[in-house]
Amino acid sequence: MVKSNMIKKITNKQQYHSAMAEIEGYLQKGFSNLTSTEEDHLEELSKAVEAWELKEYPMPMQPSFPDILIYVMQFKRYTQSELSEDLAISKSLLSEILNGKKQPNLSIVVNLHKKFGIDANVLLESVSG
Repeated sequence: MVKSNMIKKITNKQQYHSAMAEIEGYLQKGFSNLTSTEEDHLEELSKAVEAWELKEYPMPMQPSFPDILIYVMQFKRYTQSELSEDLAISKSLLSEILNGKKQPNLSIVVNLHKKFGIDANVLLESVSG
C-alpha cells in the first residue's frame, strides 16, 4: 500500500483524490495494523491533504464584535474614549461590549458600519453568532 513516490505536496485535484483514497485504505486497515512505514506515509498524506484543503477550501473565521472594535481601535489608533465618542456611546458601555458583558444595540452596529465602512453582514453575523 505504500507508494514509492511519497507525496510532499498536492498540486491538483487528481493528486488530492488519490491521496484521499490511500488514506481511506489505511483507515480500513486500522491503525494498529499499520507498519511504521505505512504510519509515516499516512502522516505525510494527511499533512499534504490538510495543506491542499486549507488552500483550496479556506473557511474564513468570523470575528466577534469585540474583535472588530479592537481592530478599529488599532487601525485608527483610537483609544476607547475616542471610539466611544465616534460611536456616540458611553465609555462604560464600550468597555462592557469589549469585555463581552453586553451586546451592541442596532444603532451601534449601524454607526460602526457607516463611520468605518465595515461590511454590514460581517457586523450582523458577529452579534448573531
